[in-house]
Amino acid sequence: MIKYIQTETGYFNALPGYSENNIQKQKPFYHTSTKNDLESFVFEETKLKESGFLEKLITDKTKSHKSSVLALLQEIELRENLNIHLLNNIADDISRQTIYMNNLANIKTQYSFELANSISKTKTKVENNILDLEKEKRKEYLECWRDLMFLKKYLLISLKDYWDLVKRQETLSV
Repeated sequence: MIKYIQTETGYFNALPGYSENNIQKQKPFYHTSTKNDLESFVFEETKLKESGFLEKLITDKTKSHKSSVLALLQEIELRENLNIHLLNNIADDISRQTIYMNNLANIKTQYSFELANSISKTKTKVENNILDLEKEKRKEYLECWRDLMFLKKYLLISLKDYWDLVKRQETLSV
């Protein structure tokens, strides 16, 4: 069971490093140097002479694998951007709910039992909304991780196929 702690700024999950105020900075799958290396080989033109049918076939397959790698890199970047967008929207919703909760806490209910009862029910609903949003946030983290693992797997397969073809092409050019 996850415990939520109420602070001056609102509710947050009691697990370390996981709070609404600590919007995690997304770390991209590839570092800048890796991204530059991958993009450099995708965009670089092969300057080997296509003397025969076999060399032309390998060159075409190489271009195809380059396109696959580039498409996978773009899909990874798109999924990471989508993840950041969704998590920011969830964080905004949690912030709004927390502000609403704080406003409810500031209402003086000492004169009316019906008002106190109504505010109590509303607070419970808002707390449930916050819990649901935290659950949605955890679900998005998991879905993003699954999607990225799937894309990374195919990226590595495409890179392996590309490098195999480059080695064959180098062997034929010698």
